[in-house]
Amino acid sequence: MRFGETVKDSGRPAGNESQKSEIAIFQERHYTVAEIAEILKLSRDVIRKMFEREPGVVVIGGEGSRSKRGYHTLRIPQSVAERVYRRLRIPDLTPERPRAYPSNKSEPPSC
Repeated sequence: MRFGETVKDSGRPAGNESQKSEIAIFQERHYTVAEIAEILKLSRDVIRKMFEREPGVVVIGGEGSRSKRGYHTLRIPQSVAERVYRRLRIPDLTPERPRAYPSNKSEPPSC
């Protein structure tokens, strides 16, 4: 499954909307840091920093102790990866939105 593909519901009835969203998140594809790094052509360290505090990311592992550092494994749900990607994209310039630096090419030359 790739970014943008939807996950189909299992068809089981759920009690309320939060249960439905939890079931949907559980059933959707979860990516590893390495998989997202490969998709976005970024380093694993950059991806880890991007997602380590993102809501919805599954963090597996312990805090460690005084003598040992903690190791964490991240599993990133597809919906979270798509949300972060949308947030980081540069928005398209549309005719309704003015340009930051309007060009003067449309104006007739002054004499």
